[in-house]
Amino acid sequence: MNPSNQTRDRCSQKSVTVRVKLCDFLSKLTPENDFDMPIPVGCTVAEFIEYLVVRLGDEFRKALLDNDGRPHSGYAIVLNKHLIPPQQLTQFSIKENSKLSIIPIAGGG
Repeated sequence: MNPSNQTRDRCSQKSVTVRVKLCDFLSKLTPENDFDMPIPVGCTVAEFIEYLVVRLGDEFRKALLDNDGRPHSGYAIVLNKHLIPPQQLTQFSIKENSKLSIIPIAGGG
C-alpha cells in the first residue's frame, strides 16, 4: 500500500517534521513508540495516517484502520493536544513541529 497519487499530488515535495506518539497496543507493533517523522508540507491528518501505515507496515495498518481505511473507532487521533473527530481528519493540515498521538479510547463502566 502506498500513499495515493492524489495524496502525493496534493502534498508538497518539501517536508515538515511531526512528532508521533503511539500508545497501547499500537506501540507494541513498532520499534519505537515516540518518534519524529518527516512528511510533505500541506498534508492533512488523514494523509499523514496514509504515510504512517506505509512506513509501519501491514500489521500496523490492520490494527489501526478498518476495512474502509479509516481509523478504528477504538482510537482517538490527537493533534497538538486537540482531539480530531474522525469525520474531520481531512480538514486539519499538519504544520512543522506538530505532535500527533494515537491513543486508545478508554471504555468501561
